[in-house]
Amino acid sequence: MFRFDWDDDSRAVAELAREFGRSAAAAEREAAEGGAVPQALRKQAEELGLFDLSRSQDQGGLGLSALSVGHAVTALVAEAPTIATSLLLPEAGAAFGAPLSGFFADGGAGALGYRRPAGVTLEHGRVTGRVAFTAASPEPGEGWVVAASAAGDRLCRVAPDGRELSEVPAMGLTAMRRVAATFDGAVQEESDFGAKERAQLFLAYAPFFHGYGRAALHYARGYAAERKAFGKTIGGFQAIGFLLADVAMEVEAAELLWQESAWRAAQGEDVFRFAADALRTAKDAAYFAANSCIAVLGGHGFVDDHPAERWLRDVETLSALTGNRSALGQASEETAQGEEAHGVA
Repeated sequence: MFRFDWDDDSRAVAELAREFGRSAAAAEREAAEGGAVPQALRKQAEELGLFDLSRSQDQGGLGLSALSVGHAVTALVAEAPTIATSLLLPEAGAAFGAPLSGFFADGGAGALGYRRPAGVTLEHGRVTGRVAFTAASPEPGEGWVVAASAAGDRLCRVAPDGRELSEVPAMGLTAMRRVAATFDGAVQEESDFGAKERAQLFLAYAPFFHGYGRAALHYARGYAAERKAFGKTIGGFQAIGFLLADVAMEVEAAELLWQESAWRAAQGEDVFRFAADALRTAKDAAYFAANSCIAVLGGHGFVDDHPAERWLRDVETLSALTGNRSALGQASEETAQGEEAHGVA
């Protein structure tokens, strides 16, 4: 039985993130239509330290645990999903010491963070290869990539002149820069990148999906409590009420599974299987919540007067950036059987 108790710092950071999200929510449509997060919001997030939640205190960050960081990310994404994801996802590598302007990429045919790097190799201190689809910070700077070497997978830092970025159009998350990255340069820093490090990324990604799930559930509930049909609010009909109850259960279960995984990681346990399950469940719950939100809104769910259709596109793009659901399931099943998870470990 796991146990997680909030400390004062964690509560304060989560509330800070939530308040920033509420203030940023009014700019969600502007960010989605304009294809960029307003610079004023980006600067405010930087000043509040939202890019430094997991970075160690020695590096100028807050040094919070994965549990505390995840709850802050969920709180922020639940209030302003598109803006929060666009701001924070490219900084996922901060857990490994990546600079603010860095981005995190993996060579596995566009799957970010967990596939074996099929496209990027490391030989004699030099990385070469191509990443098909990744998230990048709008600011120039060094890039981080996982490369395959004779000694195993390695996390490498590559200078700007050692990589070339090209914009990649994708459905959803238009405010986030998505690029293909071609590498051909000397490595400045490297470290091992195995199951433990991939589990860290799984735990870092899942809260983004939790936030989308919460946002969609909250919006659908509000609409169902106000929209009337046949003389009563539609939330009073069993079909709608049961659907919302199912969504709430899935969203809550996904968060609890992630909490246990993060808690186990903090105890020093090997959590690759748990973390893979947690991320896959978070993706499924977010998709179910966003799709159900559209269903509750009916025809209104497909027009941009409501954010439901945008959130569904965002979830699909976010899922593609962080790897497909079936591969995560394969990773969990094969490690449970004591086998190597080929292609996903």
